Amino acid sequence: MSEAYLEIVVLKCPKCGALMAEPSWFLDLEQEITCSSCKICFQAKGTEVDRKMLRILVENDHIKDVVVTG
Repeated sequence: MSEAYLEIVVLKCPKCGALMAEPSWFLDLEQEITCSSCKICFQAKGTEVDRKMLRILVENDHIKDVVVTG
């Protein structure tokens, strides 16, 4: 079994408060995010609620499980 890692962040829409998850590197690009609920576009930086590392367990080139670490 192999492992892969992905750091994610949970963001909160500044208008409606909806939560969404994105890869953490997306914040470094300073891209705008479109809220899936109210459809406004906003700068992701500064809207981070939480950040976690995901450990993705891979077996035979398929995802077997995802574990939240840290």
